[in-house]
Amino acid sequence: MDDSIRFLLENAAHTVKKLGLSDEKILQQLYEQCTDYAILTDGHPPLSSAAAEEFLALPEGKTIQDKFILGLFAPDDTLVGMLETIRHYPDEKSWWIGLMMLSPEHRGKGLGSQLYQAYETWVIQQSAQFVCLAVLEENQPGFNFWQKLGFEVIRIAPPQQFGNKVHRRYVLRRQV
Repeated sequence: MDDSIRFLLENAAHTVKKLGLSDEKILQQLYEQCTDYAILTDGHPPLSSAAAEEFLALPEGKTIQDKFILGLFAPDDTLVGMLETIRHYPDEKSWWIGLMMLSPEHRGKGLGSQLYQAYETWVIQQSAQFVCLAVLEENQPGFNFWQKLGFEVIRIAPPQQFGNKVHRRYVLRRQV
């Protein structure tokens, strides 16, 4: 795999490509458009370092080569969404989605489902057997979204601190 990851969504108007550190500014702009999610998660707007931290955040035992931040670009080449993923986590057969965000004006139009479907097609090509993720218990719309895509709860994670808030999370998995 390399930095030239790029694919089209089924509507063929939006493209997905791997983001790198040089994309920090546009990723930060997306975080700031998605203030509602930051408030839900952390209890405050996104920090000015949110995008920079996203590029470096890794679970234990993983390297930066295992992490992919995929940007969803509108036809005018504006970043309107992202999906952050870790390969071979939590096990060798699985890929983990750490975060998927769409700017508010692009939600509810099927783009999130299309982004996920394109991602799933790609990880199948990388020999993934499962996709896993966690959804905050408080994020009912997110939970409903992932369930509609066929994800099933495999466990409930104990409460954890996120910014100013504490959340339980549903850990979900889907066989691909």
